[in-house]
Order: sequence, then C-alpha cells, then structure tokens
Amino acid sequence: MRKGLRQAAISALEGAALAAAAAAALRAVLEPGAWGRAVVGLSAAWGASSLSVLALILARGGPPRAFLRAFGAGILLRGLVLAALMAAGLGEGWDRQAPLLGAYALGVLGLLLVEYRHLMVKTT
Repeated sequence: MRKGLRQAAISALEGAALAAAAAAALRAVLEPGAWGRAVVGLSAAWGASSLSVLALILARGGPPRAFLRAFGAGILLRGLVLAALMAAGLGEGWDRQAPLLGAYALGVLGLLLVEYRHLMVKTT
C-alpha cells in the first residue's frame, strides 16, 4: 500500500511538471486573460488525472473487477470535470470558453501518458 501511495505522489509531481510546462508554453501564445483560463483548465485536468491514478494504483493489486471500476471512475471523473467547466463557461463567448476547455482537453490527453506509464510499472 505504501509503495502505491509513493507511486501516486510521483505521478502527481510528474503531472504537475507537465502541466506547468504546458502552461509556460501557452503563456507565449495566449493573451493574459485567456492564459489564466487555460491554467484553470490545465489544473482541472491535473487534479482529475491525479485522482484517477491514485484510484487505479490502489485497485491494481485487487481483483480485475476492482481495477475496471477504478478505471470507470476515472473516466467518469474526467467527464464530470468537463461538464463542470462547460457549465462554468455557459453564456460566455467562445473566446472565453476555448482556452478553458481546450487546455482541459489537451491536459487530459497529455496526462494520460503519465498515467499509463505508472500503470505499466509492475509491483514487486
């Protein structure tokens, strides 16, 4: 169990570094207001990814059904976060929604690589 928590913490730190690099890259191409919204989207993606990794790592040693439930919970969490971000931007123009939702979508895709890497590590 302790090793699983350590792996989850490492994954969260790697995800934070990836999200910070993405935020730095976006700062160069986005206006300040749009950049702030993109950072919110990236942060939401990081949070959802970190919780999903934790659930998967903790379920990894159990029966396959527990692992699949944790996987489904991670997918559901990402969908709920997306719905919350969409609801938060409801009524705003596309120029305000695009950085938020685009950064979230790209953040989820990028952070899946970190998640996948940690899931392929065998427990010893």
